[in-house]
Amino acid sequence: MAKLTCRWTKEDYEIFDLVHDLKAEEGDDVTFYSYLRIEKDATPAQLTKAYRKRSLELHPDKNPGVPGIQQKFARLGVITGILRDGERRDRYNFFLKNGVPKWKGFGYAYTRWRPGMGFVICFLVLFTALMHYVVMRMNYARDSKKVEYFTEAALRQARGANRKVRVPFYEGSNQSLELVVEDGWVYLPHDDGSLHPLSELATPPSLLRTWPCNVARSLIYKVTGGPKEEVVVEDIRVSAEDVEVSDEVPSGPGTSSVDTSNAGRLRSRAAELRAQRTGKASASPDSTPGASESETSNTDGGSRKKAGGKAAAARKRKMNKK
Repeated sequence: MAKLTCRWTKEDYEIFDLVHDLKAEEGDDVTFYSYLRIEKDATPAQLTKAYRKRSLELHPDKNPGVPGIQQKFARLGVITGILRDGERRDRYNFFLKNGVPKWKGFGYAYTRWRPGMGFVICFLVLFTALMHYVVMRMNYARDSKKVEYFTEAALRQARGANRKVRVPFYEGSNQSLELVVEDGWVYLPHDDGSLHPLSELATPPSLLRTWPCNVARSLIYKVTGGPKEEVVVEDIRVSAEDVEVSDEVPSGPGTSSVDTSNAGRLRSRAAELRAQRTGKASASPDSTPGASESETSNTDGGSRKKAGGKAAAARKRKMNKK
């Protein structure tokens, strides 16, 4: 900045002071030309004529008692002298086009734009969010290719059947991934027996999942106590005999009301219970025909858990042998 101030000449400082004083008194839009009421390309003859006219208007003898009239009249003469000098006029035209430096306390210098703290923070947040979105798009493209490979390989091995298949991680790999094919869809099995659609493993990118949105969402949940989740719990215990007697469930204190759709489901469940009781009665005479729905469900659940445990142990032994 010091180098910039050293380049100004004495004539430049004179122009800077005149521009500063003229704007302070007449306004920011006033120039040397508008002050003399001439065009920028006025000739010396037009300049002289304009000076004579303006000097009569601003002469102290014509304006007795007007504050600052002496300074205005003197400034008019200096401005006219600058515009009459070709070199100084070109210098003024340069500053008129490119802007006049401002006084900085140690000299005149151009004001450089400096971003504030808020602008810097906003820029960094937007830039990093954009980079995060680009990374998500790259990950989505990579995961989509993997899902496509495993899906095609699993369907090719299944050959239209519903069964479990093992797909190598890549061609010629000794490691493989166990998948389940059902009705033309490929699923990833979990240890608890649940199935997750393989197509959902490739998460599409979204601006709402970038880190600024995640932080804002976390702050909102922290203030509001988290997202509101509506939990519906049905505590209805109806035996098969109750459904056989009547399709209507009485409502009253301590009793939940059941609508028509629930009653239909209960009738279907009662039919299943009757079929199960009939099968058990023929297989074991000691079984009680009045078994409740909860007892039958517990028995079936225990059988499933036991079978699931044996299957898991068999898979584990098979993997250990490999």
